[in-house]
Amino acid sequence: MCDDLTNDQLEVGHRARPAAAAALLTSAAGAGAFTVFAYLTTQVRVVRAGSPWQSDPYDAVVTFTMFFVPLLGALGAVRALLCRRDRPLPRHRVEQVLRAALVCTLLVAATLATDWAAVAVRADRASWDGGTPGLIASLLPLTGVTAESLLLHRRAIRRLPKPVRGADGEGGDWLDDLAPLANLLAGTRSRTGRALAALIGRGDVLGFVRLRFAPLAAVAALAAGLLVATGLASGEGWPGVLLFAVETAVFAGGTFAFVMICNSVLRFAAPPPASRTRRAARVATTAGALALPVSLALRDTAWQLLGLGDQVDSIGQWAAFTLAFALLTGALTFGVAAAVTRE
Repeated sequence: MCDDLTNDQLEVGHRARPAAAAALLTSAAGAGAFTVFAYLTTQVRVVRAGSPWQSDPYDAVVTFTMFFVPLLGALGAVRALLCRRDRPLPRHRVEQVLRAALVCTLLVAATLATDWAAVAVRADRASWDGGTPGLIASLLPLTGVTAESLLLHRRAIRRLPKPVRGADGEGGDWLDDLAPLANLLAGTRSRTGRALAALIGRGDVLGFVRLRFAPLAAVAALAAGLLVATGLASGEGWPGVLLFAVETAVFAGGTFAFVMICNSVLRFAAPPPASRTRRAARVATTAGALALPVSLALRDTAWQLLGLGDQVDSIGQWAAFTLAFALLTGALTFGVAAAVTRE
């Protein structure tokens, strides 16, 4: 058994490996159960009708996490295919997969905390029906699995070896594993797979993605926002141009912020060196994008604090408030980020 705390590889039999496997499996089980739970309580009208967390700000949380949890879980599961029992594992790969699973678990925990808060304040009490006690009870096993997953992640991360002195503490990024994953999934005998792996492995391709990760993430987020808004329109009827645009912007902003925050934590693409102004602008853009879904969840509360009435009464007011809040958040964040980086 190899327990060298300065080894940048986890040899077969290292004590961190079974701990990491237990954390990953528990996180995957929790993410799968949560996805089913979130879908049933938000998309099935009979179930949703008696839900204490069916309205904002509670619903705004699950609206995003029900997409992000399975997506991030699937990405982590695919990368985990490179973690073979009978071979040494790079420490950074195990650590990054564990981080992805931990983010999934934290998203689930945040949603469950929001749901429990809705129960505590008896939100939408007039809509509660005979199915509401069952919905509340279903939070208990999910909460237990999530708590167990957090404890297992803590143990696994503490057992990981420290990075080798003088080496890059972060190791590689997720893009580095695309080529071996393409080889693995396509099969070594597949000419197409080998060609795809060779294309992905070219330094200029990966360099292009790393250099332009933020704009590529913005394009992907906009596409996701359009898909979600179109899905809502097809299911609930055309909402009008302005509401369609606001729904697209809100989901696209939340998706972009999630991807950028995850990249800083999970290291999807290692960012190239950037100037202080560029770094501050990137942080400010992320904060402004995150402010879009936050303004959706807290629109009525903020409207009341501003003394403008009990709630936002029109789509025009909602659009104006959402845009103003995002721009103000971005501007303030840019000022703070620029001052911090200057120091």
